[in-house]
Amino acid sequence: MFIRQLYVLLFISLMPSMAWGAGVDYVDLQSRAEKYSVEYTLQEDFSVERVTEMQIKVLSDKAVKNFKEQRFSHSTSIEKFEVLEAYTLKVDGKKIEVPEGNYQITVNQGKGENEAIFSDRTTVIIVFPELEKDDSIYMKLKNIETEPMFPDNFSASQFFWSQRAYDDVKISFNLPKGLHFRHQVRGMKEKITNRDGRKIIKLTYQNKKPVKVDRRDFGVWDESKEAGFALSTFNDYSAVAKAYGERALPKAVPTERVKKLAKKISSKVIDKQQKAQLLYDWVATNISYAGNCIGVGAVVPHNIDFILDNRMGDCKDHATLLQALYSSVGIESTQALINAGSSYVLPEVPLVTAINHVINYVPEWDKFIDSTNPSMPFDTLALSLSDKPVLLVENFIPEQRTPATQVGDNQQQVSSTMKIQADGSVKGDIHFKLKGAPAIRVRSAWRDVTQEDEDKWLERTFSSRGVIGSATMEKDDPTPLLSEYNYSFEFNKPEFILPEGTGGFYIGALVDSANPIYAYLDYPEKEIDGYDIACSNGYSSERLTYEFPENMKILAKPDDFEIKENHIYFKATYKLDGNILKVVREIKDETPGNVCSSEIINPQRKTLKKISKNIKVQVIYQH
Repeated sequence: MFIRQLYVLLFISLMPSMAWGAGVDYVDLQSRAEKYSVEYTLQEDFSVERVTEMQIKVLSDKAVKNFKEQRFSHSTSIEKFEVLEAYTLKVDGKKIEVPEGNYQITVNQGKGENEAIFSDRTTVIIVFPELEKDDSIYMKLKNIETEPMFPDNFSASQFFWSQRAYDDVKISFNLPKGLHFRHQVRGMKEKITNRDGRKIIKLTYQNKKPVKVDRRDFGVWDESKEAGFALSTFNDYSAVAKAYGERALPKAVPTERVKKLAKKISSKVIDKQQKAQLLYDWVATNISYAGNCIGVGAVVPHNIDFILDNRMGDCKDHATLLQALYSSVGIESTQALINAGSSYVLPEVPLVTAINHVINYVPEWDKFIDSTNPSMPFDTLALSLSDKPVLLVENFIPEQRTPATQVGDNQQQVSSTMKIQADGSVKGDIHFKLKGAPAIRVRSAWRDVTQEDEDKWLERTFSSRGVIGSATMEKDDPTPLLSEYNYSFEFNKPEFILPEGTGGFYIGALVDSANPIYAYLDYPEKEIDGYDIACSNGYSSERLTYEFPENMKILAKPDDFEIKENHIYFKATYKLDGNILKVVREIKDETPGNVCSSEIINPQRKTLKKISKNIKVQVIYQH
C-alpha cells in the first residue's frame, strides 16, 4: 500500500471517534473544529512546506479521551516534522503548554547506524495536559517534504465531512506562478491572486450547524460529494501511471536469478496459463506481505534480489517480482494501480492518493491478479478489488475497471440427511460443495488446522449441553490455492430435539457454513437515501432430508414459497411423506455490479423481508 499523506492524518484526527458503519447519532456533537488552517508553499523543485493550525473544542468526556492524545507520522528520510506550538486551552482562556515530557517519539530504524529496510516512519504523539470537557486543544505543526514522492509533481486534497462542525477553515496554496496544475473546489469560497511572482489560492469554509443524517453504511465512499478541494500537477491519470512506472518498471527486468527461479518453478508444465498459475502461487505463498514506508520507497519497489533474499515485500514488490517472473517465461504482463478501500470512482482531479494498491494484469487472458493475499487463487480477484477503476502502468486504457463479481462466481450447495432418534439425538451426514469466495474462505480457515484442533472442533460442534457427540470429517486438501472446495461430515449429535412432548426446531444444516441462505437476508436496517453501498451476488442451496421416529407427529411445517423480483430468486419446498420431510431451498442473488444505489437496495429489502418470514418458520412436532 502507498502511504497516506499527512493532510489525511490531520483530517482523521478531527473526525469524531466512532466506527465507520456503526450506528451513529450525529445530533450530539462530540467535538468541533474551532480553527483549522493549512498553508502549502510549493517551491520550484517541488519541495513543500506545510504549516497546519488546529484548535478543537472537546464537548464530552468521551471526546476528552479521544483527543487527549494526538498522533502524527512522517517519513524520516524525505520529510521534516516539527511541533511549533501545542497547548491545552482551558474554558476560562488559560493556556497550559504541552511539556516536553508529554511528547512520545518513536523512530523506525535499523540496528546501529543501519537504515531500516521496510519502514522509516517516525511517529510523534502529543499528550495534552489537564484536558477536560469544554476545553480545547491547540496545535501548530510544520511539515517539510524535502523530496516529492513523484519527481516534478505535487498533489493535495481534503474533504470536510458535512456531519462535523467547522467554525473557521482556511486553506492556502502559495505556488510558482508558471506552475501547470488542475484544481477543484467544492462548497468552499475561493480567491486567487498573484503576489511577488507567485500564484496564491485561498479557500475558506464554515459548517457551524452540521446536518443530521442517518447513514450507517460507508462501504462505498466518494469524497467529492463533500465540501473540499483537490489540486494536482498531473494532467490526467495516465500521467500518474506513467510517473509510477518510470521508476517501478526498470525493477521488473528479469535478472539471471529470476530467470533460473522461473524455470525451476514452471518447467514441469507446458501450458502457458498453467505456468502463470504456478508462478503466481509461488509468489503468493512464499513472499510474505510487509508494508514499505521508506521515503520514495513508498512508491518505488525494492530491487528483486532484496525481495527474494528477505522473502518479503509490499504490494509493489509482489507485482514487480511477479512481472519479472512472467517475463522470464514469455508471459506479457504489467502492473496496475487500484484503490483497495471504499472508493469506486476516480476523483475528477488526478490524485496520487486515489490509488493505494498495486496488482498485475495479464492482457493475453484479460486477467487481473493480486499475489499479496496468500489465500487468493490465480483465477479470483478479491471483492475489495472488484468493479474498481484501474490504471495500467503500460498500455494505459482510459476508464478501465476490474471485472465486477459475476452471477455464478460464488456458490454453496449443501445436502444433508438427518435421522432423528427416539431419544432426541440425530445421526446423519452433511456435504458441502463450495465455489468462489466461500471456497477460498473455508480453505484458508482449514489450511493451518492441526488434526488435534480438528478433533476438538468436531466434538464441540456436535455435542450438546455437556453431552458429548461424535463426528468424522472428510475434506479436500486445503493447501492448494483453488476456488473450489468440498467437505463432509458423518455425525451423531445428542439432544437435537426433546425426547418427549411438543417442541420445534429451525430448518438448516447442523454446521455453520461460509455462504448460508440466511446470509443473503442481511439487508440494511433502514432504507438508504442518497448514497450507494457495496454489494455482490451469489447462490446458495440446501437439500435436507429429515427422518423422524414412528412415534413422532409433525404438527406444522413451513409453507412452500417462491419469489422472483428485484434481482432475487428464492424457492423453497417442504414435502412431508409419512415420517420423512424433504426440504429444498435455494436463493440466487443476481444483483449486477459491486456498487448498489438506493433504487436497487430499497426494493430488495422488501423482497428479502418476505423471504425471511419463510426461513424463520419452525417445524413443530409432538411425540
